[in-house]
Amino acid sequence: MIMEKTQENRCCICGRKFIGYGYNPYPVKEEGRCCGMCNYMVVVPKRLNELYKRQKNRKK
Repeated sequence: MIMEKTQENRCCICGRKFIGYGYNPYPVKEEGRCCGMCNYMVVVPKRLNELYKRQKNRKK
């Protein structure tokens, strides 16, 4: 899928429109692109929580 920097897209998490490429929504969603707000408020915290869980389980 080719996107232009000025193309309008829709966030796969919240449904809001955004301009540009967006962000990878994994691990919240498997496909699509998400807006900056969802990236920083939903996706990044989820990634960090999963990282902390893996590190905690490895130490046992």
